[in-house]
Amino acid sequence: MDEPWRYLDLDRQDPYENAATMPVLVRSVMETGRAVATTSAWGRTHLNVGWFDDVDATLDLARCQKLGVEVIRRAVYGGGTAYYQEGCSVMWGFLLPKDRYPDLDGELRRFQTVVGDALARVGLGEVAFEGSSDLRWQGRKLGALTAQDVVGCNSVGGFLNVARPDLATYLRVVRVPDDKFKDKVVKDMREYVATAEDVLGHPVGYEELRDALLAALAAAGIDVVPGELTPGERKGVAKVSARVGSDEAIRRVSSDRFRADAPPGTRVAFANEKGRKLCRAGVALGDDGTVVAAMLAGDMHVSPPDLIDRVADALVGARAHDRGDLRDRIATVFEGPDVHQADETMGVTSDDLLAAVVKAVAAADTAPVGV
Repeated sequence: MDEPWRYLDLDRQDPYENAATMPVLVRSVMETGRAVATTSAWGRTHLNVGWFDDVDATLDLARCQKLGVEVIRRAVYGGGTAYYQEGCSVMWGFLLPKDRYPDLDGELRRFQTVVGDALARVGLGEVAFEGSSDLRWQGRKLGALTAQDVVGCNSVGGFLNVARPDLATYLRVVRVPDDKFKDKVVKDMREYVATAEDVLGHPVGYEELRDALLAALAAAGIDVVPGELTPGERKGVAKVSARVGSDEAIRRVSSDRFRADAPPGTRVAFANEKGRKLCRAGVALGDDGTVVAAMLAGDMHVSPPDLIDRVADALVGARAHDRGDLRDRIATVFEGPDVHQADETMGVTSDDLLAAVVKAVAAADTAPVGV
């Protein structure tokens, strides 16, 4: 029988604490070989950018700064940019040693059952998983459950909107990428976001959902032992917290920066491709028709964390209008033995990335030459 999992009730966390806690706990799983389960709730309103996401495609950072809206980029964890208002979302996470839990798709299926049981226990049985692991009700999104190899362990985690956020500020700073809602029944962001309160007619508190999730874990045969962060872990959280909100972290993937850094005399353009997840490409083309620089980004959950940067580097020197050359360069990296993602529900393919690159090349063909 498996050793009982360590359980941490992290309660209300600000975005810096939350983003810093996960890397610290990943190290704990690596060192101890023991699985960790967590629950938490957002304790401060902010915008949360995914590791691979192009921040400039999703946010107006200048306006965020003017309005005093906090922005962070979560370390290593993929997905898109999300707006979280204080007290409106509850999160859960499961950090799993790779040697005992190697199958991302299998673990995602297992925890879909666990989360579904927990939701039923609080009266949300009609909420269901749809699309790329979204939790939806009548075509509207209440939350999600995703799986990702985060290098030190495998991670399955998600969130549920428990109360309606005030989207007025968010809508003043958001930039919705092309095709973001291509696969959605509800196209308007204000209508697309739903909450437990919308379904039930009353809010669901953090403690109620936390207890339902713990009961669902027990019903699934997963024993957990409550604990707290160690002094060493708290020190680590404080250290990492200082980095996740830095300008360097937030602009780690930035189309504005890519354009500014493009070599003089090149033509720069960007494009999106919506498969199961959104892929984004940027290219700088030389006058000889080769790719001088490339950028890839998107709403994806893939490992290792430098993978997309390596794919972009591989495109440098490619014949921009030779699909075969472009695809070979992408696949050489993206289909390598070290690449790991949950393929069945949210996997991004070489062809998804290729489609974004081809669109970006076509746009660059008619773009002005940069100075």
